[in-house]
Amino acid sequence: MDYVVKTRILLNTNFNISEFNDLMYEDAQPDIIEDIKSVIEEDPTLCEYIDGDLTFRFLPNYKVLLTYDFNCNDENEAEAESFSKSCVEDIRKELERKGYPIEKIRCRAGEMDMKWLEKLEDMVFPKPKEQTQSL
Repeated sequence: MDYVVKTRILLNTNFNISEFNDLMYEDAQPDIIEDIKSVIEEDPTLCEYIDGDLTFRFLPNYKVLLTYDFNCNDENEAEAESFSKSCVEDIRKELERKGYPIEKIRCRAGEMDMKWLEKLEDMVFPKPKEQTQSL
């Protein structure tokens, strides 16, 4: 089965508020995004399964919420969620080395919507019309 796993990762930015102010935090956000993206892009497995864009949401407590869709083929939803989480765990040490410890990982799997593929197949391989004969 094909699954899309909605993955959410809460990261601490370890922004030093005793030395810097909120305006400096806003200026640092593009660098934070690039640091985190570079870790993901360097991992051959994780970046292969991410579908679409990474979404970064900066929270008021100097944390960042990273969300993305992780597409995979597994036996069931639990395995798909476990695989997504395992891929995040594989980059945990590198994120921590760059100063972004993971506080929470949430993965929710659902079956991938394949209606688009069925429509495409119907366009490419039209079903023959049924023929009826009258006696």
